[in-house]
Amino acid sequence: MTTVRPTIGLFAGIFNSDGKLLVKRRPQNESLPGDWDLPGGGVEENAAKEILNERIIASELAREVGEEIGLEVESMIQPMPAMYPATLSDKDWAFVVIIGVVNETPTKGEYKYVSPAELMELAEASVGNRLVSGIGKRMHRMCLRVLASRDSPNEKYREEAAKMLHRVQI
Repeated sequence: MTTVRPTIGLFAGIFNSDGKLLVKRRPQNESLPGDWDLPGGGVEENAAKEILNERIIASELAREVGEEIGLEVESMIQPMPAMYPATLSDKDWAFVVIIGVVNETPTKGEYKYVSPAELMELAEASVGNRLVSGIGKRMHRMCLRVLASRDSPNEKYREEAAKMLHRVQI
């Protein structure tokens, strides 16, 4: 019997001091239109075998964030980080880990910080300049979940994002 291992994606919830959420633009090529998403990505196959070890989660997420936006965040990830799941199927798992407020400026790639209203605009935008997959999809829900979390530093954004999240989950 063959064991099927799911693909596992880890994404980072990073805020600026105003409580806006960092999103980065994906590299544009023939298969990717250059849409926006959270920093992060797939856990490498050798690490996926040990994914139940929380140190692997922190190192894999830190590796992805460093590769994509040039920030060193491993020391900011809690030893047992809260992980918010957004699963597509039994073969495709995604989790977002809230890093918190980062005062450093990303040194790689194109990025911006968004409020819940700006996130909604991105989710509704056209392919090539939208949040990956669009409104109500996994990435949109993950971003809203981060903005609505008690770890979000902006109370107004927490309330707005919680209302939006409730609407897109219905």
